[in-house]
This record gives sequence, C-alpha cells and structure tokens, in this order.
Amino acid sequence: MNESENFKEQTLDESTMTSFDHLIINANIATFSAHYGFNLYENSDTNNVPYGQLESAAIGIKDGKIAWIGAQEQITTHLPHYHENQITDADGKWLTPGLIDCHTHIVYGGNRSNEFEARLQGASYQDIAAQGGGIVATVSATRTASIESLFTQSEKRLLALMKEGVTSIEIKSGYGLDLDTERKMLTVARQLGEKYDIHVSTTYLAAHALPPEYKSHMQDRADDYIEQVCEWLPILHAEGLVDAVDGFCENIAFSSDQIRHVFEVARSLDLPVKLHAEQLSDIGGSALVAEYKGLSSDHLEHLSETDIEKWLLATRLR
Repeated sequence: MNESENFKEQTLDESTMTSFDHLIINANIATFSAHYGFNLYENSDTNNVPYGQLESAAIGIKDGKIAWIGAQEQITTHLPHYHENQITDADGKWLTPGLIDCHTHIVYGGNRSNEFEARLQGASYQDIAAQGGGIVATVSATRTASIESLFTQSEKRLLALMKEGVTSIEIKSGYGLDLDTERKMLTVARQLGEKYDIHVSTTYLAAHALPPEYKSHMQDRADDYIEQVCEWLPILHAEGLVDAVDGFCENIAFSSDQIRHVFEVARSLDLPVKLHAEQLSDIGGSALVAEYKGLSSDHLEHLSETDIEKWLLATRLR
C-alpha cells in the first residue's frame, strides 16, 4: 500500500476534515505501510508492526480516492457536518488493501467438473491427461467458443473474485494453443479489465501443453510446436496483448531446453517470465526462471534445495 505514504496520519484543517465525499469510521486498518511500522523483512515485533495495523481508525475519501487516514478521535468532532449516507460504520471490522491474484486461468471455455470427480476417486493428474483430459480437454471448448461467449463465461469468474476483494489480477492464456485462440483469450482478458476498471496483467501461456495436431502415434512434434509459440509471441506482443510470458516445464509438457527457447524470445522483447514448474517432478524449471530473473515459479511440490538457493541468489542480484 505504497500510496499510504501520501496520506500519512495527520490533523488537517477544519475545511478539509469536513469536505470528504465519504467517511469510513470505527475501522481497523491493515495499511501495509512503513509509516505505520510495517517491515516486510523483519519478523520481530520490536521492529515490525504486523500488517502496519492502525486500530480504531477512520478513512476520508475524496473523488473516489483515499485522501486521509487517521485515528477515529480525529474525525469524531467533525461527524455532524456529514449526512448519514456519507458515513460507513465499519463496526470494528478490518480493512485491507485490494487483493492481488497473481496466478489465474479464468478465461476458458467449457468446464472439467468430471475431472474433479475423477480426482476425488483417486485418478492422478497424469492419468487424466493421458486419457485426453486436463488442459487439452479445455482447449477444444475454448477454440470453438466465440469471443462473446468466452467473455460471458469468464466474466462470471472475474466477478466472483472481485466480490472477494481482488482489485488486481493476472490472467493467463494457454487454452488456445494456436495463434487465433491465444489472441482471443488475451483479448477477452483485456476487455474484462476495461469493463470492470480492474488492473489486469496478461500472461502468454501458449507453452502450456502440446496440442492434439502436434501429436501422433509415431512422434510428438514438441519442438515444432515450440517454434510456433516463439513465432506467435512477437505478433501478440505487437498487438499490445502480452505483459508477461509463462510456460509449463514438466515431464508431461515441455523440457527446460524448450522453455528456454521461449524465454529467449521473451527476453528479446523485454518481457518478464514466470513458470509452472516442479508440480509433478523436478526437471530444473525453477532454476531456469532464476537464471532469467523471472517473476515467479509456481506449484513447486518437487522443488529442490539447490533450486531454492539459486532463487535466493537471483533475488539478491536484482
């Protein structure tokens, strides 16, 4: 909540304290601000106020933005200047900054509820993928969906997250696995952000799975597909649809060498990278992200101590 540095707790003049558009009173606030003692790198209570919390507090809102934050007692004498509909009583509840969801797959067609049932019955992720389920099952539904239908389906998922307090969200592609459908997914992500005035960061995830047309009984053409992924990336980036690049580095998806090829193209476009890695096995995905000073490596059920050290070193070198 860096913005809180601009409205540090202070006693303002009478005219200002009586001119807010709206007040929130009787609140406990998690500011996450250094001004209120929050220190991300310090666990001790001596040098860190958890969450930068401010109890028995109030907020003044002007023109849709937080204009003032301070102790409840500072605003109490000014409350008679406000109409009832200008005051929200938080009744001691906690207020937090808007939540950030940094890993979502909310733009896709169809559903895979049958797979959830299969998992409950003991089927593994690999079992489902081997039977044509998983990512590839969603690809078919996403490819056939119109952009309007895809927007309508995805809109419901976004609204559910917003209702829970999300104000900034990352949205991945990866259920198209061809140029037109990847473009369609990323376009819908942009449209969602524009309609609901929520910050959307788009991630190009074409290296999510090998599409059916690149598979045969004789040979998987994964290298050929990765070449296509690398050709599509500059096209979609030029259209303003890509903020970051992701991949699935796993024994049922793509090797670290194949992902490296994608990351090299991302680097040439000055795009940050991230990765689905170490979900089912350890084939060096997280170490690769560390090498490229990526944003994140996700899943990590099989992350090694060696790769943790590489991440720590990469973080120090930033």
